[in-house]
Amino acid sequence: MRFCSFCGKALALKTLDDGSEEKYCGACDHVFFETPSPAVLVLVTNSDSVLLARGVGWKHPYWGLISGHIRTGSTAEETAVREVREEVGLEVSNLKLVRTYAARDRRLLMLAFRAEAEKTSITKSQELEDAQWFSLSEPLPMRSESMSACFIKHVFENVAYRIKKLT
Repeated sequence: MRFCSFCGKALALKTLDDGSEEKYCGACDHVFFETPSPAVLVLVTNSDSVLLARGVGWKHPYWGLISGHIRTGSTAEETAVREVREEVGLEVSNLKLVRTYAARDRRLLMLAFRAEAEKTSITKSQELEDAQWFSLSEPLPMRSESMSACFIKHVFENVAYRIKKLT
């Protein structure tokens, strides 16, 4: 949005009391807050293993957790179950919302779930280049500062040092 939806004047950035910057109309004295898009991040476990995936076209060698945007009319829980089913063909149980994250660009609100898979046989979708189970006793092929890695570290504090540094 570049112009005020009330008066049509050009918007400027205004620094708010909390230090954030938002679009602002000086003529109307109105702040326009960006609405983040809600999405889910799902940590799927089975015994002492975690499910990691790589999307088609990813240019880096790292892996991540199953994720997806929440569709209109769907709950976060329904989305988490659907994304796991669609991307890797697994059914999950014991789904629990653990925490939330705001993406760096502030246009994404990620609801992070933990779930258990009863079976381990993966049927990957065309969205994924690969999906595999990784043992928590081995280094995980993830960017240590990624949202997926931070969530795994949060859930399994004792494996925080095991995120593999890849080049």
